[in-house]
Amino acid sequence: MATKATNRKKAEYATGTLGANNGKRAEFGAGSFRYTDSGKVEYRFGYTDEFGKPQRKSFTCDDLNECIAKAEAFKKRMELLRDDINPDESICKVLRRAYQKDYDMGFVREQGYCRNLANLRILEKSRIAKMPIREVTKNDVTKYFATLTDYSESMVKKLYAQVKLAFSIALMEGLITENFMEQRDMKCPKVGKPKKKVSGLTTEQQKKFVEALETTDPPNGRNDYRLQLMIELYSGMRMGEINALRREDIDFKKNVIHVRRTISRGFEYREFLNDTTKTDAGQRDVPISSKLRPYLEQALERQKPNADDLIFYDYCKNSLVTTSQVNCYYKRVCRKIGIPADGQHALRHTFATRCIESGIPAIVLKNWLGHTNIHITLDTYTDVFDSLNNEAVNNFDKYLEAM
Repeated sequence: MATKATNRKKAEYATGTLGANNGKRAEFGAGSFRYTDSGKVEYRFGYTDEFGKPQRKSFTCDDLNECIAKAEAFKKRMELLRDDINPDESICKVLRRAYQKDYDMGFVREQGYCRNLANLRILEKSRIAKMPIREVTKNDVTKYFATLTDYSESMVKKLYAQVKLAFSIALMEGLITENFMEQRDMKCPKVGKPKKKVSGLTTEQQKKFVEALETTDPPNGRNDYRLQLMIELYSGMRMGEINALRREDIDFKKNVIHVRRTISRGFEYREFLNDTTKTDAGQRDVPISSKLRPYLEQALERQKPNADDLIFYDYCKNSLVTTSQVNCYYKRVCRKIGIPADGQHALRHTFATRCIESGIPAIVLKNWLGHTNIHITLDTYTDVFDSLNNEAVNNFDKYLEAM
């Protein structure tokens, strides 16, 4: 009586599954097969290991097709290891490797690299961050996106972009065979948290603030940040850019401030003098108004020699002046005079608001503020632009009547 293994073998011969050379190289040239005493198929094949050395391996399965599938998956794994890629990498490991490569090759600088890692730390808390990316399903990612409703709109967009980038890299490197993040329904989730509106000081609040700075001296032995705050109010510059100014950046002949560098936060939250600005658009010339000029002149008069040749310097600690230092002082002043103390960045918005109210075109303001594109300017100050609708209509009516 024929055994079960014999019958299976005969059936496979009859269907052409194995061919007639049992124990020899298979017809596709990728290895050899044989039947075991239990009736299973043993498939033996050659491969190159992660160290580049030729090796042999075998898989024993119920049929040859299953053996071949396992062999191909194994060889793909070895191929990834030869390229120094871990086949079991998680989303965060994929991103960390990509960010490190971009930093090493100079595509991003220290502050951008650290900012990417800071955002990644939020993603690392999720369940999908602990799984190999090849095992993460579309449903897993959808569930994760549903948990982001308490984050700000900007943070959700960053997290969505990170997940999308990770799967794009994984597909390119062969970690996955399909990228469901490119499917139409995998959209960036909407947040339930209302977008925080950016607002500057009202004209009355601005008057109170300026008066407080001009009439109140800082305590003895403490740094004086009043000039930085006044320069931000009348130039719209970011505080990091103000604290990074040098004497040669103040051009009274051309009546502009050359913005060329900023104070950035790098590794281990260390503040350092960055030889460039936050973005390429940040490299700009800011006009010196009649209100701004005297504060710049005072700053130059007070400058003392320091290691970085900066106009503003913390002589008490012999270090750079950070934005957080100025911010703390700003909040103390605001609380003292009873106006909102959301942070000194409000002075940049106050400058922009006054510019819009005075009729400065949005494209000009965009250049002064160092925005990457006009949409940022329009979106950031949409409420201010909207408030001018009635006045704009009145001006339009007057123009038509004059015709």
